[in-house]
Amino acid sequence: MRNKGFTLLEVLVAMSIIATALVALLSLQSRSIKMVESAEMYEGARMLAERLMGEGELKGVSGSESNGVEGPYKWVLTEMRITPENMPEGIQALPGRQLSLDISWKEGKKEEKLNFAEYIYER
Repeated sequence: MRNKGFTLLEVLVAMSIIATALVALLSLQSRSIKMVESAEMYEGARMLAERLMGEGELKGVSGSESNGVEGPYKWVLTEMRITPENMPEGIQALPGRQLSLDISWKEGKKEEKLNFAEYIYER
């Protein structure tokens, strides 16, 4: 009569399969957390850009460039007046100004950067 049960080899194979699956799941969880953190940083940069571009649109930029640090973000906001004098010959330009914003931050060992630009027409 045979004993009912599992052999040691069957138990070891089952345990190794479970261990491999758990390692894969933990790796996926770790990557998921990093991706959420990265998305939060991009969203923070976008919100900062929205505020800075709005302020630049309403108040202008003193001295044609301003920069600063806000939390983990470094930013540079520049303003260029568009006039017929500073356009290449033969290109007609509508009067106005261009705002450009560069935002950068460290994410781990690498530096991330976003650029924004906006043209404001003035009569």
